Amino acid sequence: NLELGKRLREVIRTQDERLLIGIADNYGNLEKFTQDAADKIRVYMTDEIRREQMQFLDLKRVYGNAYVTRPYVLMADNRTDAPKKRFENWKKVWDTRNVIIVEGAESRLGVGNDLFDNVLTLRRIIAPATNSYDRYPDILKSALNNAKRDDLFLIALGPAAGVMAYDLTQEGYQAIDLGHLDLEYEWFLAGEGKRVQVVHKYNNEFPGDERAQPIIDSTYEAQK
Repeated sequence: NLELGKRLREVIRTQDERLLIGIADNYGNLEKFTQDAADKIRVYMTDEIRREQMQFLDLKRVYGNAYVTRPYVLMADNRTDAPKKRFENWKKVWDTRNVIIVEGAESRLGVGNDLFDNVLTLRRIIAPATNSYDRYPDILKSALNNAKRDDLFLIALGPAAGVMAYDLTQEGYQAIDLGHLDLEYEWFLAGEGKRVQVVHKYNNEFPGDERAQPIIDSTYEAQK
């Protein structure tokens, strides 16, 4: 989507101090990652990819680490208590907050686990499972029409999430692109140190999970 690409370039170049822009920590020392993750990063980070990325980055700027939303599978310490502490820190972000989750259909963030059990209230805006940017104006309009000023937006919409976090910030809201955090939490709870199947949630990174199985959950349905 050419328009999505244009918006993402706008976001990564913004100098708005209210925004923390995160990029994948694929540079420098990779000891923090598992051997498998580090090897895949080395394969990915070709000279061509590095040149392509550098045209969008400001080397005088401090970026956030986008892997903060991937605190388990990639990490070399995923068999220690470290991931548990990282998830506990995440839970503090929305503790006793009024939360609006904007997510793709079948993503079902927090359903079947306790990731958001400490929020004050939770409502959901459901977008298409894939290519959500095709409906972006409608999704953004729904978010703005249903929000109160102190609401916290948590967004899982693939590449469109960063654009939405940017646009909601411009409107005066706090918004976070959560990426794969909920799936990472599911994998952490499974305790195998790797990605596993989560049958009731859409997952584009695990073969067979591209279509989630239906669920019956009255709490989840009431949040829509």
